[in-house]
Amino acid sequence: MSAGILTALFQVPMTIPKDEALKKLSIPVQEEVITGEVQALKAPLAQVFFGSAVPKATVDKIVSNQMDFVSSRKAYSASLAVIKKHEKTIRTAAKKEGVPEDVALGVGLLENGGSETAKSSAGAMGVFQLMPGTARGLGLTVNKKVDERRNPQKNISAGMTYLAQNYERFGDWGLATWAYHAGEGNVAKALKLYAKSNHGINLPGVNQPAKLRAYVEKHGITIHKLLSDKSVKTLTRKLNDDSAGYPYKVIATSTLLKESR
Repeated sequence: MSAGILTALFQVPMTIPKDEALKKLSIPVQEEVITGEVQALKAPLAQVFFGSAVPKATVDKIVSNQMDFVSSRKAYSASLAVIKKHEKTIRTAAKKEGVPEDVALGVGLLENGGSETAKSSAGAMGVFQLMPGTARGLGLTVNKKVDERRNPQKNISAGMTYLAQNYERFGDWGLATWAYHAGEGNVAKALKLYAKSNHGINLPGVNQPAKLRAYVEKHGITIHKLLSDKSVKTLTRKLNDDSAGYPYKVIATSTLLKESR
């Protein structure tokens, strides 16, 4: 794999005018965008997920291992073809919802099962592998006669809405990405465990997102900081399917997509 790619992932961006920074990330310039969100979107994905305090060598090792794992999956080539086919649609939907394109494309490539209508053993379906209940909550029709998850454009749009909703709930793209896989409830549980263990705080549950987000922002919680905590590991071990590795795989798939060009 390219050493240059990993270096680029972790570089701290130079200070540049707001509109120019957004252009570089293909994010539309909107004056109403919250300053904190703009700053988060400026940073490379690895820095957002790991934070600036984690040594680059540690980041490189984790991402490299996940790249090797993800690219070795049986359906990887087919999944890559699906995401490339719908890349323009994904980027457009991501811009509309304010989702960083690296997050959108990384999640898509990791989630996709090799086709536009692939269905997982758990019942998730489509380009962005939406569960029936999640899809209905996002406005899609899912019943015995009609399943709009099969429609690539509607599936992609719903996936972006879900990522954006998770960001609004937690205030961090790493946490929002993990919530796509583990569910908002489990992310909230992890935050409660972390807050109790590290700060003696009894955080509320997922039904009070404003307080969760305020805690995340006050203490600079990144997904790596959260998942590295001993108290949180007691939860992730019970979730199975390498849930704690999911955010790192998203960095890996985003990087692999860039390298495939």
